[in-house]
Amino acid sequence: MPTDGTPGTAALDGDTLARLAIDALERTAFVLADPCDAPESLPSADVFAQIEFHGSEHGGVDLCASRGFTRNLASSILGCDAVEVTDAQGDEALRELANILGGSVIYALGGEKCTFSLGLPRLGSSGESNGPSCTLDAEGERLEIRCHHRLAA
Repeated sequence: MPTDGTPGTAALDGDTLARLAIDALERTAFVLADPCDAPESLPSADVFAQIEFHGSEHGGVDLCASRGFTRNLASSILGCDAVEVTDAQGDEALRELANILGGSVIYALGGEKCTFSLGLPRLGSSGESNGPSCTLDAEGERLEIRCHHRLAA
């Protein structure tokens, strides 16, 4: 979002994506994260979730996370220890985070002024994105966020 607080009046960039993700993680799961200057120091991403949106702009948000991140996220949401979390619960937590970030992205793109529809989050494989991206260090685990969007025809 732009510095004047008006959604949709500036381009979405990596710093904005990072801020949206950090806010969502703190607000919904009490998970602490920071932008990562040395992504090579984090575990590799092996779980992927995507969500698409349509409206005045079409695009999507892709999340690429380490398995440890998905377990930590699910354990925070469920209020249990990370060792008790199954892969399926971690996958569901990552899909829910994709849903939350998708909503935040469309709001940042002008969703208050424009009508958008948000698809259902799904698991998938890592795709290439030429849009803004960021890598977060979430308590020693990896979360990458990539966004791609273009104006509707």
